[in-house]
Amino acid sequence: MNAEKLKFEPAPDCAGSISDKNGMSVAIEDDGAILYKRESKPLAVRVMDLYNSVQEYMSAYQNAPPETLRPGGWEDSTRTLLTYNNIELAAGQYSDGSMEFITWRLDRNGDRENGHYYSDYNMAKQDFAVRAELINRDMLFSEKELAVIRSFLSGFMDLENNAATYSQEETAKEVLRKIDDVITPEIQENTQEATEMGFEPEPEL
Repeated sequence: MNAEKLKFEPAPDCAGSISDKNGMSVAIEDDGAILYKRESKPLAVRVMDLYNSVQEYMSAYQNAPPETLRPGGWEDSTRTLLTYNNIELAAGQYSDGSMEFITWRLDRNGDRENGHYYSDYNMAKQDFAVRAELINRDMLFSEKELAVIRSFLSGFMDLENNAATYSQEETAKEVLRKIDDVITPEIQENTQEATEMGFEPEPEL
């Protein structure tokens, strides 16, 4: 939470609350359910994404075999999470419990070289997939690039005479929906029942 600039506070009636610098806040129930006001849905989605990421990498880290003793008699906390096509995804834990993620290329002797270091697990996974040639780097778009695509596509759809067929319009709407799910999750929520307020659980998360 500290790394994400989120603040956690224990609460007497639930496990605690999480807030961000923009004033959004969510409550965490003892069973892990997230309660939030409608305007705080972006934070709720972010917290659930963080929770799922931590569950994923900590499970992989704890189940991975520890490093063997290194020359000099010291043992590294770094553990291998994935290896494919001579590319390794690994994680290391600091004394304060925080994690670092690394992708390496393995040489013919299995030695690590050309490491890329990340504090963000999802960025490390993406880098691993690209370096291992599981996905093509040119097929990835940043949020800024997606925002540009969304802006131009929305502008085209708003034109009265855009010459698009019904099928093309439906395809464009689906593309916009997918982009909104990535960069603006609150858009979907704000267009549905915008006047309804109050705490509610997010069961689909």
